[in-house]
Amino acid sequence: MISTRVATSSLAVALSLLTLLTFNSSLVMAEDKGLDDLDKATDLQLTAQTSQDLDQVVSLCESALQKGLDKDNTAFAKQLIVSSLWQQASQQAAQIFGQPRPSQDWRNIRDEVTKVIERIHKYDANFAEAYVLSVKLQALPGGDRAKMAKDADLAIEAFKAKKDQKELAKTYLLRAQLREDATERMADIEAAIAADPTSVEALQLRAAVHIEQGEIEKAIKDFEDLLKQSPDNVAIHQALATTYASTKKYDEAIEHLGKAIELAPENALNYAMRAEVYEAQEKYDEALADLTHALKMQPNNGAALLARARLHYFRENLAEARADINQLLQERPGLSQGILLRSMIEAADGDFQKAIVDLQNILRADPTNVDLQLQLAAFYVADERPRKAIQVLSGILAADEGNWRALRSRGDALLSVGKHAAAIEDYNAALKLAADNDGILNNLAWVLCTSPKDEVRDGKRALELATKACEVTNYEMPHIISTLAAAYAETGDFENAIKWSKKCIELGAEKLPEQIEQLRDELKHYEEGKPFRELQEVQEKLDPPARVLDT
Repeated sequence: MISTRVATSSLAVALSLLTLLTFNSSLVMAEDKGLDDLDKATDLQLTAQTSQDLDQVVSLCESALQKGLDKDNTAFAKQLIVSSLWQQASQQAAQIFGQPRPSQDWRNIRDEVTKVIERIHKYDANFAEAYVLSVKLQALPGGDRAKMAKDADLAIEAFKAKKDQKELAKTYLLRAQLREDATERMADIEAAIAADPTSVEALQLRAAVHIEQGEIEKAIKDFEDLLKQSPDNVAIHQALATTYASTKKYDEAIEHLGKAIELAPENALNYAMRAEVYEAQEKYDEALADLTHALKMQPNNGAALLARARLHYFRENLAEARADINQLLQERPGLSQGILLRSMIEAADGDFQKAIVDLQNILRADPTNVDLQLQLAAFYVADERPRKAIQVLSGILAADEGNWRALRSRGDALLSVGKHAAAIEDYNAALKLAADNDGILNNLAWVLCTSPKDEVRDGKRALELATKACEVTNYEMPHIISTLAAAYAETGDFENAIKWSKKCIELGAEKLPEQIEQLRDELKHYEEGKPFRELQEVQEKLDPPARVLDT
């Protein structure tokens, strides 16, 4: 017989179990109320194409989380949100980074992608790739530099946690390229190499930094290490050639470019690069041959056309130089380097008016370029318009009174119009800035001993300056020796004047054949016991009619 007490106890246990089962069932139902939304989100995510589709996936997942999901489904919903947001961010960022020309609306796109990345990190604070994208976005003009630095640090920590060494190395390199401090930049590069010793990008960047810091031997070692990994890599052979050439190790540069040509005989760049090295060695025939070969493969290669035109110009092959420049400017009208070289060709051919117009057109686009202004002044002098040159040079000196080249050039121009005192003033100022410049020493000495104006002549100082100019040039320049002879004559030492004048004529027969008659006239003065006098008074030519840029 069952006792009443036992029966009552059993009933209580049964009721307790029933209550527990009912409670757990209610709990499960509560945790899975969002399951329907999660299922819809999962189905939609499989076919999502547009940003709107992805927005809907995220909304459904967030709704599911709000309604309630169990632990596993909660984790899955968050993963689905992160992947959808990342897909959306990647699509939007491609409008900036994935196009030859970024969208004109890139600033607004950056702001929108930044907001998406912030949502990603709300659900997954360790999503490293999103931090990397944020760094790239903030590195653009007007970006948040502080956020860029912070997100770079977070990306590195995230990849460390994932133990993804290759991505860690890439992120170190990304941060290195954003560093302003050279020590910190190199530390990141070294960290990248430690994370992934096989990283070609890391070794290339370290080599580039070594070159930037003047540590060429270290750069060469990095490139040589890269070659061990990839001996047939043409780009590395090219980089090594450039590095060797920068230290004037031309034979080594030629060797690597020869290997590059062997590996890629149809690559015109290899021939153009080797031509540049040959040119540095003054092996002009070899350089021209390589450039011609490059242009057979790429007839419209602008860099090769410019280089070959320059070589023809140096060798005074003006017709060939002009043909190359005309072809270049037909392909690339308005190219300043081409127009500048054309002006030099025109000047060498005696057409200074065209040369001047070309330079004027370049200067309209670059009005503060001092080198171009100096060249323009030189063309004005050559075109017998020294007063125009003086205007240009005075403009340079108004902006920079310490430009010794402008002072020397203005002194020359002033000398050509008979303003000896003003010329001497400019030469003296220039000499304080460039004490060993043979051109300044010679020209100042010349006016001091040959000027017909008694008040400016100073034979003793002229002799000192001319002697120094001869010493600087190892007594090898006939026009400077001519000045030395004139200085001796001004001091009354005609014996030495005759001696050096004869030496000048001897050297001038080879180096200055077009001036040999003047040199003989100077000697005649000294033999007659007379110092030489010279007063130039160039009459200013009128400006020619305006000519538009002719390409």
